[in-house]
Amino acid sequence: MKRKLAVSTLAFQDWSLEDVVKVCKENGIEAMEIRMNFHPWSDTALSDGTYREMYEYLCKNQMKVSDLGTSIRINRYDEQAFEELRRCSQIANILHCRGLRIMMGFKKKRWSDDVPEVDYAGAVKWLIEADEILQQYQMEIWIETHDEFAKGEVLRELLNQHEFKNIRLLWDIMHPLEAGEQPQETLDYVKDDLVHVHIKDGLPWDDPDRSSWKYTRIGEGEVPIKEIVDMITASGYDGYFSLEWERAWRTELRGAGFEVDKMIRQYAQFMDY
Repeated sequence: MKRKLAVSTLAFQDWSLEDVVKVCKENGIEAMEIRMNFHPWSDTALSDGTYREMYEYLCKNQMKVSDLGTSIRINRYDEQAFEELRRCSQIANILHCRGLRIMMGFKKKRWSDDVPEVDYAGAVKWLIEADEILQQYQMEIWIETHDEFAKGEVLRELLNQHEFKNIRLLWDIMHPLEAGEQPQETLDYVKDDLVHVHIKDGLPWDDPDRSSWKYTRIGEGEVPIKEIVDMITASGYDGYFSLEWERAWRTELRGAGFEVDKMIRQYAQFMDY
């Protein structure tokens, strides 16, 4: 069965848009998940006209944009984040995509790290107001399974706080596992609002205090990718499976044998099982 494949442009630090499109087309990747403010060509300060030209170029090359990866991280009520939300909504409309990825909570490298407590009520208040803004732009926020909100159970509880119209869920298949939630559990919690899936692989470090796993090539870690993909597909999901290759800050994903073009090719081949 043909799966809809995408790739996050997080993998392509210092690449031109043209080179990204070229390697995607060569490997049957249908869409890009553009990480905003990560490349000269994804700067939110660029004009609408520049993004219209980008859209025309992507259409000419039969390439779609699945969503925009914002830098918005909500762990309290953050009025300043609305500015980025509005600008990314405008850009997303130009590029004809409907999702803005955000994260919630505080980044924690070790379980023992002392981080502030999430202002839950403030975060819900922000989401309620964001939901109204999204309605104006006919846009959606996609909350990623990450940090304190890595588990599907926690995200389901969050969405149950209000009847949100434009807030959906993005399942990064590694993060719930890192938090101790099994894939079937995650799917049961998120399936009704699931709109995007991040694919990656890895295994636990020897140090149990590290909150994230060590990343590996696709198919070489302990993430049961094929089982998860089959499970998600059987649930009726028809969105993209997007490779999020975090080489920008994951040293284990750099060096000989981890070249981006090779990893994209391996990913496409792996997903063609």
